[in-house]
Amino acid sequence: MADDKSSSVNEPESDATRYHILGTAGHIDHGKTLLVKALTGVDCDRLPEEHRRGMTIELGFASLTIGDIRFGIVDVPGHERFVRMMVAGATGIDVALIVVAADDSVMPQTIEHVEVLHLLGVTRGVVAVTKIDTVDEEMVELVVDDVQRLLAGTPLEKATICPVSSITGEGLDDLKRAIVTVSQDVERTASQGPFRLAVDRVFTVQGRGTVVTGSVLRGKVSEGDTLEVWPSGESCRVRGLQSHGAHSEILARGQRAAINVSGIDRDRLPRGSELATPGYMQPTRAIDVRLNCLASYGRPLKSTGIIRLEIGTAEVPARVVLLKGETVLPGEFAYAQLRCLEPLTTTFGQRFIIRDENATRTIGGGVVLRSQTRRKRRVAEDEIERLGRLETGEATDRVEEVLRQAGFVTPTDLQLCARAGVELDELPAILEHLQAERRWVTLAGTEHKVVPGALDDLSRRLTGWLERYHRSHPELPGRPADSVLGWLERLTIRSLARPLFDEFVRRKKLKTLGRFVCLPAFAPSLTGADEKLMKAMVEEIRMGGFQPPMLDGMSVSSQADRKRWERLATLSVALGELVKIAPKLYLHSDVEQELRGKVAELIRGRGGGTVAEVREMLNSSRKYMVPFLEHLDRIGFTRRVDDHRVLAEMKDA
Repeated sequence: MADDKSSSVNEPESDATRYHILGTAGHIDHGKTLLVKALTGVDCDRLPEEHRRGMTIELGFASLTIGDIRFGIVDVPGHERFVRMMVAGATGIDVALIVVAADDSVMPQTIEHVEVLHLLGVTRGVVAVTKIDTVDEEMVELVVDDVQRLLAGTPLEKATICPVSSITGEGLDDLKRAIVTVSQDVERTASQGPFRLAVDRVFTVQGRGTVVTGSVLRGKVSEGDTLEVWPSGESCRVRGLQSHGAHSEILARGQRAAINVSGIDRDRLPRGSELATPGYMQPTRAIDVRLNCLASYGRPLKSTGIIRLEIGTAEVPARVVLLKGETVLPGEFAYAQLRCLEPLTTTFGQRFIIRDENATRTIGGGVVLRSQTRRKRRVAEDEIERLGRLETGEATDRVEEVLRQAGFVTPTDLQLCARAGVELDELPAILEHLQAERRWVTLAGTEHKVVPGALDDLSRRLTGWLERYHRSHPELPGRPADSVLGWLERLTIRSLARPLFDEFVRRKKLKTLGRFVCLPAFAPSLTGADEKLMKAMVEEIRMGGFQPPMLDGMSVSSQADRKRWERLATLSVALGELVKIAPKLYLHSDVEQELRGKVAELIRGRGGGTVAEVREMLNSSRKYMVPFLEHLDRIGFTRRVDDHRVLAEMKDA
């Protein structure tokens, strides 16, 4: 099915076989592909163009088994124009095989590839100094010294350096032993739980259909499994599995995989796509990251600049938005948001590279801290602290932060694993610990659990929203309660709006005034004169019954200006003493209740009521009856049928 080849050395594969990905790195023409052939017997240059030009253009693959360890080898191009391929090939590698030619020593792409490995978090490696058959021993020693200086201060500074010749075979056995030694401490993690693979090749096999290849980044996949394709979100089914040409029913983390898929067209599976367990990944256009600017870049990285983001096997244009400051100096780091121009999928802790807009120079790289985030206009200092907590905190801290960021839409277990970098089997104990420490609590009046910090975040946003309203409308007592409930619904979940409202009232974050809601600091306060005026106004409207005075026609109206009366009337409505019927027309709340009762009695007795009948019953005038009945229609108490009013609860015959 796949054209990845394999080679077995020393012992055949067994049930105890361990799997690791070994990736090459180094400058063009330093002998990476020839070395892989010498180790495995496989020529990774499979394209005619590669043989014609004598250089690797595409990724090449081979297999090497040493004892009980089987290495999937990824051979990357060394030319500067193909650094993207190098990054794609380096995705998921466990051990780096850095190749430096003895007749050339350290060259520009040697340096860049080592920088890329460092940025991608590769900490295990071996150096092969090739072509020793073309130089004398003194030259080999000089090159070894150059390599040691290159790696000094990096996680690879203690890497074993093995002089070898791919032509004569000298040093190859030492190289194999060094590779085995450095791979002994590779963590055997993420072989359970959700599956994930970044696609680095797609092709069609006659009679079989579409085949994708890649390194298994985590989990296991079996024949017959259903997988999701990201970032499109489509589904496909696994028809068959191979690793280096050998059929397998199951493939796991650390193995090269060729997957025959059905249910999706080949053109929907480009390089850069990902296959994953359904529900594990989610697409995004914004990620929060820790970003490092390489010292070798030689210039500051500016906020809002466009870069090429290389992550997994994907390359997408993105804008860098620093969360603090305007630049990142060479050799320094900063927290940033990358706003991508195309959707992509990431997980917590995933490493990436950034290159300049034309993809000619590597600027730096970093690590994903939030794989799902919101665009930020302004960033408070506590946001920087929260990102630092994600970066350095324990698993429990990370899960708590993910739950807080998610707010009131609780992520699934699979989503928590992806966003917090934890395993499924660890999650129950983590959540139990959070509940025991009251860091994940049940919202009063519901069965919904929430991080207290999420309540604080929502409370701050609500306070800011209401404060802006208060400052823009100082004459009003606040926003209508329905408006506040609607705001809470939009930012959370409809079923949680009322419990959250009640919780904020209980915490004295909100104050209710009848049907209005305000911030306690902005609650209306009345002078003694205002209280006297409002009491007189309410009493005069009450005494008017079903023929109340208009706001500007009261006997006391000369004692204050129009705006003052309107403010006092609005406050009276908020306090439940008056009901606004129309501009300048109010009813006392007791009279409005009486109006409802009398209209309902009339309609039930006659099967409906006209304006004239209601006017006669109330001994009032048409001037009031039309606004009164329109008010009852508006609040849903009655409805109009031709010239009659019926109760809204009545059904048409």
